[in-house]
Amino acid sequence: MAERHRARQIADRLSGAQAQLFKRVCLVGFDGVVEESFRVVDHRRSHDHYTVLTSIEQFLTRLRKEAQEEEGHSFGFDLVEGQPRMSGSAPWFCSALGALGAQVDFLGACGNPGCVHPAFAEAERRATVHPLASPAYVRVLEFSGGRVSFGDYRPLEEITWELLEERVGGGALRELWAKADLAAFLNWSRLPHLSLLWKRLLSELCHASASPRKLLLFDLGDLRQSTEADLLAALKILTEFQADHDVMLSLNDRESEVVARVLHLPEIDLDIASAPSLAAAIREKVGISTVGIHCPRFAAASDGVAEEGLGTPHTTKPKIVLQAGDHFNAGFCAGRLLGWKLAHCLQLGVACAGFYVRHAASPTREQLVRFLRTF
Repeated sequence: MAERHRARQIADRLSGAQAQLFKRVCLVGFDGVVEESFRVVDHRRSHDHYTVLTSIEQFLTRLRKEAQEEEGHSFGFDLVEGQPRMSGSAPWFCSALGALGAQVDFLGACGNPGCVHPAFAEAERRATVHPLASPAYVRVLEFSGGRVSFGDYRPLEEITWELLEERVGGGALRELWAKADLAAFLNWSRLPHLSLLWKRLLSELCHASASPRKLLLFDLGDLRQSTEADLLAALKILTEFQADHDVMLSLNDRESEVVARVLHLPEIDLDIASAPSLAAAIREKVGISTVGIHCPRFAAASDGVAEEGLGTPHTTKPKIVLQAGDHFNAGFCAGRLLGWKLAHCLQLGVACAGFYVRHAASPTREQLVRFLRTF
């Protein structure tokens, strides 16, 4: 009952925040991915009539069978129903924050100058797009119980400080930084030169400019392929940013456990009761302003003033789950940009993600207001 009352309070506050949000300027980078999803043909009767493999286990069984029968020869699978879509953390964060009414500049791997990949039409509709490099490409095999991805992330290796200066221009880059109320640097694990780029941001923009303190959001991405040394070095850079700005680190449940382990924090069973204290422990250990933790069932955060946990508006039939975390981040950051307290930022974050997984689209401010009133 208390959460429902709070959700409706926030709906009322958000309803009157249009002008305030429009004044907020955000700078976001730097990834960009085109994902194309396919079904794998099981049996084909004609060009338009076929059945598909429905599970990963079916696919693996067929793969083993073909490998044994065709040993020494090549074999393949027919793919159908290919659907390209925008992917990557920065593009969807831009879409979500822009849909809520903020002004957004997106610098990312979405095409070359003058030629944005058509998959990023949603980002172009919601933000001012500054293409830096070709997007990464991921081919996905879709099954009812999961998905298998094959990714070519080599284009993201091009994202460096030097490329930013070349494609955007040193003066324009400084202007974008100076006017931003929020800067977000996302998907660290997929951008091999991002730590070096952060260091140049520190020396060229943070320490060299007299701009007021701004909100900085950092997202680490999938940490399964990251070394402990690289992760610790990245966290140390976040501490350096905190000297001039207010740093938020956003983690999903798996990422929070990896970060806790490399920081030598006590192991815990993560749930809605323990997540706020884990966020507080990470925040204190890294030495930054705010840490948020999100997963399908709950979200939590700590900012040194409060520690909060909140259940999510869970659905058993989501239309999509990919990039739900980016929508949580957008809602949370919108609350921060409006000067809201931690609990209200969490509520806005879980509502933004909750709408997205139900509708496979970033909510506008008006749509999110209506959604909050249904809690």
